[in-house]
Parts: sequence; structure tokens; C-alpha cells
Amino acid sequence: MEVRLVIFDLDGVVVNTDEFHFMAWEQVLLNKWGICHTRGAEDLTKGIPRYTCMELLAKHYHIAATPQELHRTADEKNTVYQELLRTILSQQQIMPGIMETLQLLQEHNIPIALASSSHSAAFILEKLGLNFDFCVDPDSVTHGKPAPDIYLAAASHFGLPPEACVGVEDAASGIASIRAAGMFCVGIGMPALEGGADATVSSTDQLPGVFASLLGLPPFLNWFTGFSVALTFPSSLTTQTTTRRLSHMAGFFRDQATVKELLEQGIDPIIYEFHELAAPKHPGDVSFGLTTLYPGNIGEECFMTKGHFHQILETGEVYYTLQGSGLLLTEHTDGTVRWFPLVPGSATYAAKGFAHRMVNTGDKPLICFFAYRADAGHDYNTIGLSGLQKRVFRRGNRIEIESANVRAKGEIQ
Repeated sequence: MEVRLVIFDLDGVVVNTDEFHFMAWEQVLLNKWGICHTRGAEDLTKGIPRYTCMELLAKHYHIAATPQELHRTADEKNTVYQELLRTILSQQQIMPGIMETLQLLQEHNIPIALASSSHSAAFILEKLGLNFDFCVDPDSVTHGKPAPDIYLAAASHFGLPPEACVGVEDAASGIASIRAAGMFCVGIGMPALEGGADATVSSTDQLPGVFASLLGLPPFLNWFTGFSVALTFPSSLTTQTTTRRLSHMAGFFRDQATVKELLEQGIDPIIYEFHELAAPKHPGDVSFGLTTLYPGNIGEECFMTKGHFHQILETGEVYYTLQGSGLLLTEHTDGTVRWFPLVPGSATYAAKGFAHRMVNTGDKPLICFFAYRADAGHDYNTIGLSGLQKRVFRRGNRIEIESANVRAKGEIQ
């Protein structure tokens, strides 16, 4: 989709004022009726205008009061809440990932709007120095959330259709409001899972990654708190893409005469490429990505990756096959050889101490997801100098695994 406007809720999305609301309701309910306000009851009020909140709480706590008295109590709660904002609110209440998200959108000229039921929204934004392009006045809409009015009002201000807008919410009523407006919904937390949001995150620090994806940008990877990233093939990743052509692997294939002939003719096919996320090389981090190994032969020998040991030998690596067919050749430092099929849906483990190499034995690209400890490093030189004990050949319709010391006709001695 083309994102032309992003509309945020306030409480629990941009800022964390939930505790202020709880403290205000707690004080008023205790002073007025001797009620000990609970966290469970507080959940009923999220994303709801304060007079509706008071009606819900009155029903929950079985409060016998006139509508006028409930209305006055709601106003008293708001007075307490506003005083807490004036005295306690600081930039510490800005939710994690929000500043990065707003900066990302502003850098790409995407306007941002606020659709909050709170009458204190403008004050909160000003006090925290958060610059939004538009803030919907909740008194200007006929129906509050879960009706779509407030989100449609934001879109209307910019003259945009709902399908060009993205709404961000953490409450069930807000998610229902965005969906009723016909907008793409980014939901936060369990209400998003239950409410059918189009994209779901567990916390706001994952929002930069969501919007990077929606804007078609390289993935935003937070290696300190975690992330979710779409892996499509050949690959949507644009970081650390490495391509290996025949010229990069000339010494790895057995039939050196054919290698020389192809390169002299200017034929330099791509053998494989891999797309790896830039994980910090710290103990405990995990590096992962995709390898795409193309189909083909040099002479009769199947296209293969260079193969490597890890510099930290006590490192295993996982390969999960997404497409194609092939083999994973492995060889231990003590000479033990093992090979494993690579087929879609299978996870293959190259154990610690084993060098490993992918071989494409099929007729379409072999695509594998890989993961290993990020600080392990790669040792390509050992394989480049000594090779592996086994090689894989396509002879007619047959795939044959052969000892590396067998010489091919015409091979350079």
C-alpha cells in the first residue's frame, strides 16, 4: 500500500499516561464512594471518553448515582489527572520506539496526526515537544471510539481516502475504530491479536520496523530488544548482500579446464548470493539470513557454495530449506564426513567442528534460511586450500557423490 498519512492514538501508543489515569480514578473513587479501584476495572476505560468511562465504572462497581453526579465525578477525575500531568509528566513517559518512528515518517514526508479521545492531548504534545501535523478535537466528532468518526476526521483534514491511511492503536475500541474506518491497522499488544489488526507488535519499540516495511525500506533491526522481519525469496533484505560469481570461485571446482574456458569467453555466471542481517558480533547474538544457490554445472560438477569452517570451531549452524533441492556436505576437523539432503520444510544442522557447503542438485534456485552465533566468524581459506573430501556431480539424470581425489578428464594437474 502507499502510506500517505499515519494516525496515532495517544495513551499507551505515543505516551504512557495510563498510570496517571489509574491514579486519578483511584483517588476520586476512593474519596467519593470508598471504592478501591482495580487494574482490571481500569482496562475497561482504555481508549474511551471519560464520561463513558465513568458510566462503565459505575456499572462495574454497582454505583448508585444520578447521571449528573457521575458527570461531575468524571470532571473531578479529569482535574486530578490534569494536575498529575502538570506536575509529573516528562519525556520519560514517551513510549519506546516512538521518537524513531516519528523521525522515520518525517524523513519520508509522511504527515502524522493524533486521534485521541483525551481532551489533554494538545497539552501533552506541547509539554513533551512532540510535533504532530494535526490533532483531532474529540469534541468535533459525533461518536467516540469504537466508531470510526475520529479517524475519518483525521483523513478528511488532509483530503485523503481511508485506504491511504494507517492507524496505530493499543486498545480494543481504538482497533475497532480504525477497522471501521477502512484503514490499515497497526495494533499493539493482545488487543491487536484479538481485534484482527493488519499488523501486530507486542510493544511500541517494534513500530519502526513495521513502518520501514510498509514504506518499502530496508528492515529496521533492533538487536537489543528483538524484531520481526519478513524473509521473502529471492530476498527482500538489502543489507550485506554478497554475490559469488564463477570468477570468485575459480579454484573451487574440479574441472579447471572448463573454468578457464568459460572465463576466457567472458562467461561469469552468478553461482550463489547470500543476504545477511548485520548482527552485532557479540557473544549471545544470532546472525541469520538467506542463501540463494542457483542451478547449474561446471563440467559435470553441481554449483556449490565455497563452504567454510567457523573461526570459533565450537559453532553449529542451522539451515532451513525454503525452495529447491540439494545437499549439505559437512566435514569435521578429524576427517569425519556427513552429508544431508536439503528439501523444502526441512531443518538441517551443521554440527560444531564441521565445515559445511551447500550444493544445488535441482533445476531451480536452492534457497535456505541460515542462523549461527554472530561472533563465530568464517574461515573460507581452509576449504579453499584443501577442499572437502566429497564432490557432487550431475551425470544425466543421476546425482553422484564422489571422492575429491578422482581427477576429471582435462583437469589441470
